[in-house]
Amino acid sequence: MALAPFNVLCGGKIRTDEEEERRAAAGENGRTLFGVDWRRNDKEKAVCQALEKVAKEVGTKHITSGQ
Repeated sequence: MALAPFNVLCGGKIRTDEEEERRAAAGENGRTLFGVDWRRNDKEKAVCQALEKVAKEVGTKHITSGQ
């Protein structure tokens, strides 16, 4: 049996504050498939900040990275 998780990375909303600022400054923005607002809400930002803290503790390069 295989697993196919849907929207496993929150439709592209799992990112650092720095990455979101860089995208906004470059005009790159983000995914809009699930809605017109590509920016993260306060709850999504809090989750990303927690992931960023864990990533720093375990020494990963990015908050979505497993290594």
